[in-house]
Amino acid sequence: MDDRQNDPKYDFKAPEENIRKWEPKKWEDQAFQGVSPFDFAMRQKNEEKKRKEREREAKARMYQYQAKGVANLAEENAKSVNAQYKASKDEARRSKEEATKVNMAASGLGVEHASRNADFEREKAWKEAKRAEEAARKDVNMAVAGFGVEQASRNADFSREKAWKDTKRAEEAARKDVNMAAAGFGVEQASRNADFEREKAWKEEQRKEREKQKEFDMARALF
Repeated sequence: MDDRQNDPKYDFKAPEENIRKWEPKKWEDQAFQGVSPFDFAMRQKNEEKKRKEREREAKARMYQYQAKGVANLAEENAKSVNAQYKASKDEARRSKEEATKVNMAASGLGVEHASRNADFEREKAWKEAKRAEEAARKDVNMAVAGFGVEQASRNADFSREKAWKDTKRAEEAARKDVNMAAAGFGVEQASRNADFEREKAWKEEQRKEREKQKEFDMARALF
């Protein structure tokens, strides 16, 4: 009897732990795989057992979650961390709201604001100088100014190009008046003329032979 009292098997257990858990047998995975009504009914019965077991385990976990208080030190530490994080977020939100109410023009932000004002004035002066330069540039007469050496160089280039174009134009006009038949192109034209005369004589000889063949009477010849 004393052994039973000291045996942890007989200690007090929660009601959900006293329930016998259903587990499928090793051979049931391979059994009832046929197409008969009995096999189908057994498969449905095993599926129903599995569903009820999952439902029982879910209810037991829900009961344990709702029944416990602060379970361990880790949960207490997590709550303290969450509280600190929430406090930091509230502080950041409060700082942001206060920053939206600050008048930047009145506070001036000290040295930084003075530096920005100096930069603004310097940039404003630079823009005014550029605007004045552009306005003065609009009044310049390009034809009178001439840009000095650059303009003189451009004028010289223009005159030289104009003279070259006039020379080319005169050469083309003179080339149109050349008589190609009279010029003869020297040796090449003489060679072409000789070829033409030789071909002309050969054609005349061929024409005369054909005329003689037409006058020949085959009936009189009779060999």
